[in-house]
Amino acid sequence: MYLCIDIGGTKTLVALMNNRRRILNSFRFATPRDQNVFFDTLNSETHANFSLEDLKVVSVAIPGPVEHNKILWFGNLPWTDFDLSGKLKKLFRVPIFFENDAELAGLAETENLPGLSIYLTFSTGIGSTVIRDGHVDPAFDTFEPGHDKYLFRGKLLEWEDFSSAKAIADYYGKPTSKIKKKTDWVEISCRMATGLRPIVAYIRPDNIILGGPLGLDLKKYRQPLEKQLSVSLPPGVSMPEFTAAKYKHESVIYGCYLHAKRQLAAQ
Repeated sequence: MYLCIDIGGTKTLVALMNNRRRILNSFRFATPRDQNVFFDTLNSETHANFSLEDLKVVSVAIPGPVEHNKILWFGNLPWTDFDLSGKLKKLFRVPIFFENDAELAGLAETENLPGLSIYLTFSTGIGSTVIRDGHVDPAFDTFEPGHDKYLFRGKLLEWEDFSSAKAIADYYGKPTSKIKKKTDWVEISCRMATGLRPIVAYIRPDNIILGGPLGLDLKKYRQPLEKQLSVSLPPGVSMPEFTAAKYKHESVIYGCYLHAKRQLAAQ
């Protein structure tokens, strides 16, 4: 059995999967700001919901940078001096693998997809990864476009400060799934195009896969987004194929499974 844990800035999703990539059971909870409350909740809810007798690996997605299976920090979460690795090893006594959440989602969404692909998740922030022929491209290991700054309405802001699903929901006062007006989606596509334009121009991906709440809404803004990009891209730069994440809210979980399977095979 594979225990897959997707730690997000807003929610945490935990799933138990079998060797055939099937989710047997899952649960989610709001990610506490207190790291000790988080671990206590994860521990109690995992044991309450799952039978872990045949557990062979734990795969954890972190909303921040990970290097060589070491957590550097927890992204937008205010957790410090938190030895999550040590705690999980004592709790489960099986191999524990960590990776950045966007990289894991990208692996799942681009598995067996040839060429150069970019996965972008528009959620609490904007996560990103570059995948080449089904593997994370090490040339882009510092690729963090959500933190690139742009002049937006007279203020210098990070892209995710005005284009993440959270930022857009805060501005409109409702979740993006509840936004219906076409004019609103044109405005939202303008926000997204601000950061997508340099990505497409300089990286020139074949595919861009959009995840998170905004990924689910792709059909509402694909046309105005592509229109804005088409008139502003340099000559000779082709429009990438935009697709919504096929695994929807579970992209990271499936990436956890795939990453763990690859790591076990490499041992």
